[in-house]
Formats: sequence, C-alpha cells, structure tokens
Amino acid sequence: MITTLHIENYRSIRRLSLELEQLNIVFGPNGTGKSNIYKAIHLMHSAAQGQFSQALANEGGILKVFWAGKTRSDQLRRMNLAVETETYEYELQVGFVEKLPYPSQFQLDPVIKEETLWLSHQHRRPSARLMQRKNQTVFLNNVHHEKVTHSGALYENESVFGQLGEPHLYPEVSQMRESLRNWRFYHEFSVASGSAMRAPQVGFRSPVLASDGANLAAAFQTIVEIGDELLLMRILDQAFPGCVFYSDNSGGHFRMMMQREGLSRPLEPAEFSDGTLRFLCLAVALLSPRPPAFIALNEPENSLHPQMLPALASLIAEASRYSQIWLTSHSPELAHLIEKHRAFSLYQLSIAEGETRMERLS
Repeated sequence: MITTLHIENYRSIRRLSLELEQLNIVFGPNGTGKSNIYKAIHLMHSAAQGQFSQALANEGGILKVFWAGKTRSDQLRRMNLAVETETYEYELQVGFVEKLPYPSQFQLDPVIKEETLWLSHQHRRPSARLMQRKNQTVFLNNVHHEKVTHSGALYENESVFGQLGEPHLYPEVSQMRESLRNWRFYHEFSVASGSAMRAPQVGFRSPVLASDGANLAAAFQTIVEIGDELLLMRILDQAFPGCVFYSDNSGGHFRMMMQREGLSRPLEPAEFSDGTLRFLCLAVALLSPRPPAFIALNEPENSLHPQMLPALASLIAEASRYSQIWLTSHSPELAHLIEKHRAFSLYQLSIAEGETRMERLS
C-alpha cells in the first residue's frame, strides 16, 4: 500500500505531498492539476518499466513537463517524484543534460540525476539506504548485505529499475521495481467506431484488462470462468436493467454481446454506445481476478449517463476492498454515492498563481 506521494516541479505542481488511504478521491475544476497528479504517478510506473524517456516524450518532452512558475535563481532545476510504501521509500530526481563537449541534437533528453531507495519509516538514514544513484554511478546493497557498485553501463535517461538485471542479487530493489510495475492505470478507452474492442479478437485467458480495453471480451470471459461472476453480473444489471452481457467465441474470436429485453436478436459491439463500452471496460478492469495493489482511475464517469453512477459507485467501492485506488473526478455525486458503501479520503484541488494547491476535506 502507498502511504505517501511527493511531487515537485512537475507541470502545475511546484511541491505537493499526499498521504494516501485505501480509497482516495480528488476533485477540482478543470485546469487545477488533477490529471497532472495522475500523470506524475504514471511516470514512476514508466520508470520501473524502462520507458521513462518515452513517457516524457509522449507528454511533449522535458521542457513541457517541468514547473514553469517562479523559482529562485539558485534553485536546481529538477523534477522530483517520490513514493513511500509500507516497506520501501523511492525517490527519482530528473534534470537536464549538462553542456556536452561536442555537438548533439539530444540536449533536451531527460537525465536521471539521483535515484534512491530506502527502507520505509527510517527517516532516510544512510543505514536504511538500499540503492543510491548519482548520475551514472550506482551503489546497491546485495543479497549478502554488502554495498557494491553496479558494474554495467547505464543509460542516463532511464531508471536503474529498467536496466538492472540479476534480481536474485538485489532482492529489495527488485521487489520495489515489481511493485511499481504492477500498478494499473485506466484513463480512457478506445471506443470509437473501428476500435479493436468493437471487432472480434483472437482471445486468450486474460486476468488483466489492457489499458486501452482491447482484450475486453477475453477479460470478461476470464472473470466468468475464474473470477467473481456473480458480482460482475450484479454490477452490470444495476447499470443496464433488462440487459444481459456475454462473450461470444465463434471460431476462436471473442466479442462482447448484449441481449436487451424486447429485442429479437443480440446486439454486437459495433452497435454498443460509447458509454456502454466504457462501463464494461471499467467493470472488467476493477473486478480483475488478479487485483493489483494499486489502481489509478482518471475521471471514470466521463461519457456515462447519470443513471449509471450508482452502479459505478458500487463497483469502485467493491474494487477498493482488494486494491488501493486513486481516483480523480468531476462528479461530487459520484463521491456521495461511494460514501454510502465505503469511507474514503477526499482531496479538493485549486489553482493559485499557476500552482496546484490541495486541501484534504476528509
């Protein structure tokens, strides 16, 4: 479980520390930084996957993601991302390329300046440090509790997590890396006409829904066979009264089908509304037979009819029994409905002089 998040010098966030509970909901008007917090969390996940540079490039590059507000002239231009769990504390500091002695078109690559892993609840004492990186020099505690230097060459624009082999030699570092890698993120699903989930797909048992929902039918059927089928059907019946959903597997190709009361034939995915597909994706993602330790959801109520919010609230409350959830939302009604099922931490965001400010309400 994540206990604390710290974000510094990232987009609209100059400095923000958050203490997390099992279920966390963030509200705020457009432009106050809700998505920025979500993206900052996702960057740590990308670092563990060895995809930090690509993730920054997808956001427009390092110049676009750095805090653009006022700073002291002597302040280091670094982005700082840190997370503390019940076991480990991890920090990643990112800066710019130093002036190179030769011409290069890669002067705007991100550079990992420092990267550190400690045991939690030790106030970052040197004796609790399990990994320390400064630029391209890395010291690690190995399985024998010896402090050793990493002998391999490192890419300066990627995390140690994405480059370190031999997990049996560095068990604590490997455990934290796998913890970050196993976080799941659901922001938006490709539901447009012609999207993958609207066409039959070759399927295989899928305990985890892909981030874009492309394996929806196979993941749905996986829950039916080895997950909580009754809970899934109860949630769908609450959201879509008079409808029955099932996975069709004709010739080895999976597709979702919906039998609606009063219709003589089932509806195919190409006939589903965008909101129907999005809710199906959320239900299958959150009722995974292999729930992750942490799930981040960004505005899950988008494109859903208000009548679906009670079912969405039930779904989120059920999922939070097994996974820690970070949820950003525009809907006070959704929070009110979730509160009927489960307590949560509520954060309100605002913007002042271009800076995201946060107030914890409960």
